[in-house]
Amino acid sequence: MKNTLKGLENEILEKDFETVLRGEKKSVHERLKQKLVDLDLHLKANGEVKFIFLLLSQYKGGADENIEGFRNSDVKTKFEVIDINRMKVDYIDRKYKKIDPLNPLQSYQNPEESPITIEIYQKAGSIKIDKPYEAHMFLLRPRAIWKLFSTYKFSLFHKNVRNPLLQSQFNADIEKTAIKDPSNFWYYNNGITAITYLLPPIGKRAEQVSLTGLQIINGAQTVYAIYRAYEDASPTKRIQMDSEALVTLRLLKTGGETFDLSVTRYTNSQNPVQDRDFCANDDIQVRLQNDSFKTNFWYEKRRDEFREVPEGVREISNVVFANCYLAYHLQDPVSVMNNYMQGGKTNKDLLFISHKDNKDGLYEKIFNEDSKFEDFSTSFSLMLIISNKDSNFADTFSTNIYHILSLFKTVFTKYCKLKYSPNINVNLHIQDLFDKDNVGIILKTFSFVSEYIAKEFMNEEKTSLNQEKFSSFMTSNSQYERVKGKLEEVEITTDLIENIVLKPKNSEVPKEKEKKSKK
Repeated sequence: MKNTLKGLENEILEKDFETVLRGEKKSVHERLKQKLVDLDLHLKANGEVKFIFLLLSQYKGGADENIEGFRNSDVKTKFEVIDINRMKVDYIDRKYKKIDPLNPLQSYQNPEESPITIEIYQKAGSIKIDKPYEAHMFLLRPRAIWKLFSTYKFSLFHKNVRNPLLQSQFNADIEKTAIKDPSNFWYYNNGITAITYLLPPIGKRAEQVSLTGLQIINGAQTVYAIYRAYEDASPTKRIQMDSEALVTLRLLKTGGETFDLSVTRYTNSQNPVQDRDFCANDDIQVRLQNDSFKTNFWYEKRRDEFREVPEGVREISNVVFANCYLAYHLQDPVSVMNNYMQGGKTNKDLLFISHKDNKDGLYEKIFNEDSKFEDFSTSFSLMLIISNKDSNFADTFSTNIYHILSLFKTVFTKYCKLKYSPNINVNLHIQDLFDKDNVGIILKTFSFVSEYIAKEFMNEEKTSLNQEKFSSFMTSNSQYERVKGKLEEVEITTDLIENIVLKPKNSEVPKEKEKKSKK
């Protein structure tokens, strides 16, 4: 009956919208009647209409088929669902990232697909390169950049490794130069690099360039700073800026995904760029971040993207999340340690490198369709409990904390199934204990695992760790699996864990004396 009623509601919803489109206006308020008359005239003039289905709850997809049928009824009819989660994401973009979200009432143009015309300044000439990839170098006036950003906003930077830093001294200096010293702007600024898909022939006397598909892969700060300066300038100041300021545009025709990514990497190499920066716009990163907004742990997919966070919320780097998730949920603490130790030598972070580019790349292992934010959150919550630190977790690599985090899962899962039910969701139980600050049993389990590891690697005199065997356990999968296998055979009872007496500073773990590299 419930499904039948739900289907009936969806059918009524679709018919209500169709009734509006057909112009049936019986028994409606006079003001609404006039608006419907206006809508009739708009539709008869082949105008476009967009319906917004606004929900103050989470939309779970129950009306997808009806909505799709409604969309397909007329190519000029658009439909968008905005639920409470979408409103929250838009609010966070505006309030905490300082980015204006897309207005659903305005037409959205995608710069990667739309035909684009850019005004160019060619009196000083231009440069063209034919091989191996077509490329041009032009000069632009501030007005051209202002028009470009006004139309496409931050979607211009989807393939960039950074969004503009909205509040920075660097941007402030660019704005200051554009306004107060426009004649010297070109001398002080490196310009902009962009890629495009379709680029027709350009005449020597052309005053504009028409192209299809555009992404700015270097110069996001320059674009946004010029836009801000021009947007705030008086009409007279705009005339001065357009007569004196020039900006270099390097326009490259795409050479394929590998070439485009290489250009993005190298053109951004003058400033420190991390491997995770190149993954920030991936669908999986966006999904994990949006899901994190339902919690007090906000997933930071791009460095410094949150200009501020609300009280009680903590922003956590996806690097930290990934390490905790890899160790606890995916049971691979060895990869965490080896990645850290090798990263100091190679300056590569395998967490965010595909196995297609590096045989040891871990990106697809960690981030895929099965990756759920609640599992990342649980893994990080456990790290907070065991580390009892408020730092950036850089010092955790000097201990065996990730191995303890991993082996904890074996013991605590056994305990929970004995204590409660074989079907218990252990991660949900952990998160509930963490939220209620009732983590005593978790600390006791960590204590058990820590002592088990210590006993496993004591030297013959039982006075200290056998460092050679311990180091092998930290960095060798076979040694780790051997210890894990032995632990799985240990008989765990509820009394065994519950009767543990916690010692002061219980979170301290044996430190690895092997010299560690800095990443």
